Amino acid sequence: MGSVAVGAMVVGTSMLVVFALAMATLEAQVDDSIAQIEATAEPVSIFTIEDATNVEGAVVSFTINNPGTGYSSTPGNSTLVEVNDSFGSFSANLVISGGAVTGLTVLDHGSSYLYASTYFLEVTGSQNGTNLNITANLGNLVYLNITNDGSKDIKTDFAWLFTDGSAPINLSRSHDGYSPDTIFPGETLEFYYRSGAQVAVSRIAITIDGVTKSSSVV
Repeated sequence: MGSVAVGAMVVGTSMLVVFALAMATLEAQVDDSIAQIEATAEPVSIFTIEDATNVEGAVVSFTINNPGTGYSSTPGNSTLVEVNDSFGSFSANLVISGGAVTGLTVLDHGSSYLYASTYFLEVTGSQNGTNLNITANLGNLVYLNITNDGSKDIKTDFAWLFTDGSAPINLSRSHDGYSPDTIFPGETLEFYYRSGAQVAVSRIAITIDGVTKSSSVV
């Protein structure tokens, strides 16, 4: 009877040792798997909206009512355009083809122009061309700066901006058009866009890789 009891104890002890070894091996495998998952996990995007500012009464677009004739960019002919009577800070350069004005390259959108007024754009300085007629279209622009505070590159194609809860716009599509960019760690992206109305924006939110930050707009 005693020998049977001793045998049972030996078997039981052996089973416990085997079970302990199996558990230790399993825990080691689990720990190794977790370590591998953490090592291969994509880092989270970390960013800051440094500031956001309304620029009301800006020249957001223009209408060429008459392209004129005889315009030139040769020496002695000014291509700089301002609002009539040099009012405000708007400035642009003429884009000329065949003596006619086909567009403008905007240097400064200006601000604080009155929505109830009509503004014409005129060439400053000497110019051989005549009969050019361009009117300014006014609206609100929002300027902001976004800093990448993390270790992961941020692709603007995958970043979205919401204005006062409205439909989002992509951070690759500024007021100047579609221009995809990468915000590298430590870099700050300067971005601006037309809010879509002649009213100031109160709040914006940006979503990148599931991370959302919001900011008031001054």
